[in-house]
Amino acid sequence: MSEFWNKISFGIDVLKAKMSGQYKPFQVQLSVTNRCNLKCSYCYANYPERTHKELTTDNLFYIIDELKKIGTKRINLVGGEPLLRKDIGKIIDHIKAKGIECVMTSNGYMVSKKINDVKKLDLLCISLDGNREANDANRGKGSYDMAIGAIKLAKENHIPFQVATVITKNNLNSIEYVLEKGKELGFSVGFSTLISQTVHGKKSVPQDMPTDDEYKQILKRLIELKEKGYPVLFSKKSLEYALNWRLGYQKEKFMGEKPDFKYIKCNAGKFFCIIDVNGDVYPCPTLVDVIKPLNCLEHGIKKAFKYVNNHPCYTCHIPCQNEFNLMYSFNLSVLFNIAKNYKSGMR
Repeated sequence: MSEFWNKISFGIDVLKAKMSGQYKPFQVQLSVTNRCNLKCSYCYANYPERTHKELTTDNLFYIIDELKKIGTKRINLVGGEPLLRKDIGKIIDHIKAKGIECVMTSNGYMVSKKINDVKKLDLLCISLDGNREANDANRGKGSYDMAIGAIKLAKENHIPFQVATVITKNNLNSIEYVLEKGKELGFSVGFSTLISQTVHGKKSVPQDMPTDDEYKQILKRLIELKEKGYPVLFSKKSLEYALNWRLGYQKEKFMGEKPDFKYIKCNAGKFFCIIDVNGDVYPCPTLVDVIKPLNCLEHGIKKAFKYVNNHPCYTCHIPCQNEFNLMYSFNLSVLFNIAKNYKSGMR
């Protein structure tokens, strides 16, 4: 019941912020390392090639403290692979001590080794891209077994969890497999379209990117499966927006001039953001290394976040981002989807 009221309180705080015209980073992706024990073919930031030095424990504690002061409600620890940090337990403890909800996105490899730290999370998101063949083609040999092992371990230890699946050419025929596994093991699946790989401003099309027709077929099928009751996490509205994307999927975002079509308003940099591994603040993952940021250690969280309030990106086809965009716009169908997911244990 306390969790339910936390959600109500969250909504009230967002409403107050919108009514007062104030922007606050209610949700923050906090990148704690570039290090990773996998090399996924589609990694949007190509982490092994990035040279940013990761923040110290004290740096991260300072950022968390400052986020608390300006109203952050949820922090998602991302990487790289967050569990590779030796101090990850201390980081989780510090977030929880501040009364902030703590989430983590992980490839699952180290969940068993660090289960006592993982148990403290409010939600664990595990990456799984399909059956063994499809998943390992995307993420490396042996990654399927480790992800499934982590899923089963989370279930056994009553850790709230969900699965993230990235759609590529390798897993086009494995989408229903993941959802059947979701039914079997009790998890929901957040499907994502690909983000262009950008490192130090250089953009490239991800390896194994589906064609536009392949994307449309898969997105249409996901909507059908959601309507049939399969555990598809994101709303029908977010999936339909991706399905009807007019620009071609290689162009995942619309920057510069205002679109000449009806679009989902971007709330990134206004109500949520990502803090990169060196403290740079960006509106969302699609803009990491694309626009010039301010560093929150040099300029402070408030100034760095305010700087990205008016970024030049209007909209994108990424379902996860649009679920947040629509949620912060109080779209009723998306709020209903979130409430339905919460009631059924799908978060």
